[in-house]
Amino acid sequence: MSVSQTLGGPSRCGRILGPSLDKIVKNAAWRKHSHIVSSCKSTFEKLETLSDTGLPDPKSHVLGISSSDADLVLAPILLALESNYTKITEPALECTFKLFSLGIVRGEIDRKASNPILYKILESACKLGGTGEESVELAVLRVLLSAIRCPCVLIRGDCLLHVVRTCYNVYLGSLTRTNQLCAKSVLAQIMLIVFTRAEEDSMDVSIKTVSINELLEFTDKNLNEGSSIYSCQSFISEVMNASEGVPNLKLSQPIMVHELQNGESKWSNGERNEEVEEEEIKEGTESGSGVVSSKIREDGFHVFRNLCKLSMKFSSQENPDNQVLLRGKTLSLELLKVIMDNGGPIWQTNERQVILYYVQVGF
Repeated sequence: MSVSQTLGGPSRCGRILGPSLDKIVKNAAWRKHSHIVSSCKSTFEKLETLSDTGLPDPKSHVLGISSSDADLVLAPILLALESNYTKITEPALECTFKLFSLGIVRGEIDRKASNPILYKILESACKLGGTGEESVELAVLRVLLSAIRCPCVLIRGDCLLHVVRTCYNVYLGSLTRTNQLCAKSVLAQIMLIVFTRAEEDSMDVSIKTVSINELLEFTDKNLNEGSSIYSCQSFISEVMNASEGVPNLKLSQPIMVHELQNGESKWSNGERNEEVEEEEIKEGTESGSGVVSSKIREDGFHVFRNLCKLSMKFSSQENPDNQVLLRGKTLSLELLKVIMDNGGPIWQTNERQVILYYVQVGF
């Protein structure tokens, strides 16, 4: 049997991880990344002994792999992402995209979730969005959209807002028009995913693909170049289509939670960002007493609330003509319009959301 046939072993997860780990080993700087190479080799040895289990382990966040082995097989991907070395972060990002788009990883991803390695992988991917490298920015956007799109994964709390904030900062800080347009398109697509699920209160919903031309009818006419539009539309369609047909084996039922009664936030604050401050992208809860809602709808409401807050951010006296801030405010309003234009009757008549929209945005 050839090396290509045995690389990563017989499991479905191994067939995805194997080629990526091989690229990481070949591209690593052996002295600087010896720990990553060692982790890859250990994972190779483990994958050779694993095959897809007959019945999925309900405690495992990797399909076909036992919960005791799940962290081990994902460890080298996390180490590669944390290395900030392009030659090995790119294959790691490509592998992460496949893991999400093919439904290999699953479960709830949040800082307080029981599978912290998935949170760390997404967090590390988000950090790579600020490298300024065109190819890495696009790879990060692919990972983030595929993670949100995956019907087997529920991204919650500060992790969801971190994903949104990362896309914002690529839009505001990228040096290429195509990447700016892709970031804006990814944000619009994320809004459609989050709020379509919030409307149906389910992960298993049909989601339409965003139209790039419609996003350019308001602003950013300078991004309206035929080649960029075509590239970005293909980019979005590729990511969306990659997750079509992925079975939702774990998150088909709404996950119910009680809202906070004292108005405090359950989401923790992260680091501040130069372009979009964490203060404006954090959770705040304005709930009634004892109301029962689902995690899916709660996260939709908090994304909506933070878009409203960001759209109301004002320039400082020291920098009254802040163009980055203005673009961020405008983008927030455009995303709010995407939400309202595509929202169903339940979301459009939700009392908390309607009051928040009219009071904070002033429409």
